[in-house]
Amino acid sequence: MSSYKIISEVSKFLRQMLWDGFVGDQVLTQHVTGPDAIVLMNPADTAEDEHRRLSLWLYQVQENEFLRNQAPQRIANDNDRVQIPPLTLNLYYLLTPSTNSVEGDQMVLGRSMQIFYDNAILLLESTEQPGAAEELRLSLCQRDLRELAEVWEALQQPYKLSVCYEVRVTRIDSLRVERTGRVRERVAEFQDNPVGSGA
Repeated sequence: MSSYKIISEVSKFLRQMLWDGFVGDQVLTQHVTGPDAIVLMNPADTAEDEHRRLSLWLYQVQENEFLRNQAPQRIANDNDRVQIPPLTLNLYYLLTPSTNSVEGDQMVLGRSMQIFYDNAILLLESTEQPGAAEELRLSLCQRDLRELAEVWEALQQPYKLSVCYEVRVTRIDSLRVERTGRVRERVAEFQDNPVGSGA
């Protein structure tokens, strides 16, 4: 069960996972000095502040093409109503280091990719239902240089070293419930025609 907050929760979860992977590595923490250095804003804005060293920017959200036409689910102990299936989404993130040095950018990017590769299956615990967790899959997107350049062009910025990640499947539960209109009983009536009625 996921509310509309799930998109924000996924982003914060990924950011914390990156920082947890940097802690203890003195070489990396020279470049990414704390969790506040990893930001969820676009890399163009990140580059304007020297304290922001790694951008994890949610730049696109798409409906999952394989789970679009799920059937409604009957509500337990209520045969008259069904729950509309959740909205299923794929989230696309652009990961961009901004350490002000080529070597720093490459090291931070390399470690970030290693962290995400080693944590390809994520269990995101629900903030609204204790004990419940949602399984998400994190994968590197196959974006060529032209596609990435288009993103940077939209930001009106020169291209910077960056990679794209996809998180699937994120679910936002529907609040809509519909009545099924199930037929409860059938009644059949028969009537004798009077003799000579002409019927």
